[in-house]
Amino acid sequence: MISAYVDRIEEDLAVILLGENEDYQIEIPSNLLPEDLAEGSYINIEISIDKKKTQDALKEAMELMGK
Repeated sequence: MISAYVDRIEEDLAVILLGENEDYQIEIPSNLLPEDLAEGSYINIEISIDKKKTQDALKEAMELMGK
């Protein structure tokens, strides 16, 4: 799990700082985040692989290539 800091919200984008020293910055559409999120909030971000979607995409690609 990644700890992150909500630096600011600009229009419909939240600017999130990542890393121990907040060295990395990402922008996430604010409508994908909790409604009560505010500037200055700390959040946890979890990243995982969606194995089913990955397998489905690979299967579709193979079918398009005729394999």
